[in-house]
Amino acid sequence: MDFDIIVFGGGVAGLWLGNVLAKAGYNFVLIEKDKLGGGQTLASQGMIHGGQKYVLQGALSPSAKAIRRMPARWQACFDGKGDVDLTGVRFLSETQVMWSGGSGPGVWAAARLVNAKTKKLARKDFPETLRADDAFRGAVYSLPEKVLDVRSLVACLARGLEGRVFTGDLVEIRPGGEAIVSGRALRAQCMIFTAGIGNEFLFEKLHAKERHAQRRPLRQVMVRPLRSALFGHCIAHSHNPRITVTSHRVTGGCYVWYLGGDVAEKGAALDELAALNFARKELAQIFPRIDWRDKEWATWLGDRAEPFDPRGRLPPGPRVEQHDRILVGWPSKLTFVPAMSDGISAILAASDVRRSSRSAAPPLPSAEVGTYPWEAAKWRTLG
Repeated sequence: MDFDIIVFGGGVAGLWLGNVLAKAGYNFVLIEKDKLGGGQTLASQGMIHGGQKYVLQGALSPSAKAIRRMPARWQACFDGKGDVDLTGVRFLSETQVMWSGGSGPGVWAAARLVNAKTKKLARKDFPETLRADDAFRGAVYSLPEKVLDVRSLVACLARGLEGRVFTGDLVEIRPGGEAIVSGRALRAQCMIFTAGIGNEFLFEKLHAKERHAQRRPLRQVMVRPLRSALFGHCIAHSHNPRITVTSHRVTGGCYVWYLGGDVAEKGAALDELAALNFARKELAQIFPRIDWRDKEWATWLGDRAEPFDPRGRLPPGPRVEQHDRILVGWPSKLTFVPAMSDGISAILAASDVRRSSRSAAPPLPSAEVGTYPWEAAKWRTLG
């Protein structure tokens, strides 16, 4: 079966790109090995942010300048005025907060550099968790940056690709633009990989002599039940937030708190029990009024797939690599997905990839949307 383009990878990066390709009139299919969003996408915290992590490193770097433009780009799509229609996406929160959780970078300076519309909150406007702590005397700042219901984002993007998104296992890449997917031969003028860790398969098949990919482990922590929701970043002595919290409603009207930041970075080097005890200790210091002894705990351990950096650093932005008629896209962060798609579109526009009539669907099962980590987690109590 012949197509203009085959996209491999059904996370937000591949699905976003698929919508752009459909709008541009390409005859393409998207192949996902497992569930849509089932890797890094649904394990992300869904924060469309303006780069507070980069600003906290001490300078308004090119990375920070680039990422500051991304929230407005996403907002245009949420309003139905961007290059991808995201009017069906739901939001967990319209804003995020930053507050001080120890000595270190100035929260106000960081917040203002991230977004000029940042405002200092009166105590009556604090999130309930911080307002209820009588001992908390720090400042809290609101960032007008959304937190997405990521599964609704995946579902929204997939709806725009009905009849084009399939589940299949790529087992071989042959000369002449042929890919063997679950025993079926598919051919294309161009193949595009936005598959995260799956991109490594491509470089193995290309017998690449240089290293093109790296992994950075992350152990996100989940804790339940919490009475109230919180979306934001506790800033302390590190360039990385001490803890980043998003909240997800579960049965009984309570929430799962999903934790990133230093808790997840440092927890990746520990076994699960040690990581959970470390997280509980941090939470007890940050939120001393909450009883953490009666909670259930779980973790999601995964690898963030990124383009290779000799020092193992987080790439400053999205990257697109070209290997003859194969393109490889790395958004690096959820926020940068539109920019990664721009880079691929520019290469295609300058190429000789022709647009053809839409082909019949390949004989593969349609791909389904995956689940959140806390829905499949093995929960435990801590002594």
